[in-house]
Amino acid sequence: MTRHPFLTATLVGALLLAACGDDDDESSDPTSDATTDGTGTEAPAGSVGLTLQSNSIKGGKNDQEATYFEDELIPAFEAAMEEAGTPVSVEFTGQGVDDEDYKTQISLDLSSGSGADVFAIDGIWVGEFAEAEYIESLTETVGDTVDEWDGWDQIPESVQSNMMFDGERYGVPSGTDGRVIYFNKEIFAEAGLPEDWQPATVDEVLEAARTIKESQPDVTPIQLNAGVAMGEATTMQGMLPLLAAAGAEIYDEESSMWTGATPEMVQVLETYATVYGDEGLGDPDLQVRQDGRDRSFLEFSEGKIAMLLESDYFWRDVINPEAGVAPMENRDEVVGWASIPGYEPGGALGGNDAASMSGGGGFLVNPNSENAEMAWELLKFMNSKESVT
Repeated sequence: MTRHPFLTATLVGALLLAACGDDDDESSDPTSDATTDGTGTEAPAGSVGLTLQSNSIKGGKNDQEATYFEDELIPAFEAAMEEAGTPVSVEFTGQGVDDEDYKTQISLDLSSGSGADVFAIDGIWVGEFAEAEYIESLTETVGDTVDEWDGWDQIPESVQSNMMFDGERYGVPSGTDGRVIYFNKEIFAEAGLPEDWQPATVDEVLEAARTIKESQPDVTPIQLNAGVAMGEATTMQGMLPLLAAAGAEIYDEESSMWTGATPEMVQVLETYATVYGDEGLGDPDLQVRQDGRDRSFLEFSEGKIAMLLESDYFWRDVINPEAGVAPMENRDEVVGWASIPGYEPGGALGGNDAASMSGGGGFLVNPNSENAEMAWELLKFMNSKESVT
C-alpha cells in the first residue's frame, strides 16, 4: 500500500464482520455440524462462519483494501485459527459505495438488531452511534479480557481516542490521518504560481484561487467541502480545519459549550461565502450532488480542479497511480501539497502558523453478534505485528 510521506497508516477504511444469527432451518437440524453467518452463508462443517465486509471492492472503490482482505488477511486468519484448533470460515462482501450510503446501511443494520459481527466506522461516528445505542463498548460486548490485549500499548492514547466515547473503548483504531491542501502544479505554473507554493494565510489561498480563475476560466480554482451531501467531509475537511486556522475549536471542554456566532466562526463562514458566493471560486453544484465528493476527486485527477482540501486518504487511495479510485499516472510529479495556513501568521489554534484535523476509523464488535469472542480474535489478528508490517 502506498503511503503519503507525512503520515504512516496501518490499515485504511472500514471493516465489517457479520455472523449475527444462524439460519433457523439449519440450526433446527440436529444432524448438521455446520454454522452459518448472519447472511445465511453456510460455513464448512465444524467451523464458525463469519462475514467480513468493507466499503471497498475489487476493481472499484478502495481496491487495494478489498484485495488485501480477500487475498491476504482472510486466508492468513483462517490458517492461524485452523492451526489453533478453532476452524473459522470468513467470507468477504465488498461494498464500494458513497461513504454516507455506507453509514446509512450499517445504521439500519444495527438499529434492526442485525448487521456484522465486526465492523468499522469512521471515528467521527462513534459518539453518534453510541448515543443511539447502536454500539456498545468492547468490554460490554466481549468482556474485560479486551483490556489485557498487549496491542493497546502500541497505539498512542491520542489515536485510541478516535474509537472512544465517554472514556470507553468501542473499537480498535486502524490509524489516523491529517488534512492539507492538495494542488495541481501544472495549473499553478500556467497561472504563474510556484510549484513549491506554501501560503502564509488563508487570504493567500483565496488570492491564488482568484489568479487561477483569471488565467484559466475552465478550471475550478478550489474545492472546499460544504453541504449535507458531503457528510463528514464537510466537517473534517472544511469547517473544522478552517475554524482551527482561525484559532478556535468547535467545543470548549472547560465550559462545556459549543462554538456559536463567535468572530472565528463568522470568519470561517465568510470564507465559504467568498468561495461559493459572488466570486465563484468553487463549484457549488459539487456540494449538493450525492456523488459530489467522488466527482470532485475525478475532476481533480483530470486537471479540472486546482486545489482540494482533503486527508491523506486522497493521496493513498484516490489518486494512487496503481489502484486509486481516480488514479493519476503522474501524481508524484504533478500533485503538491501545502499546509492549511492560519488566517494570520501565528493565528491558528495553539498559536501555530498552520492547522489541520486528524481523524481515522477503526473496527468494532457488533453487540448483536453471537460470535463476539471470535470476532475479537479477528480484530487482534488484524492488528497484530504480522498483519500490519
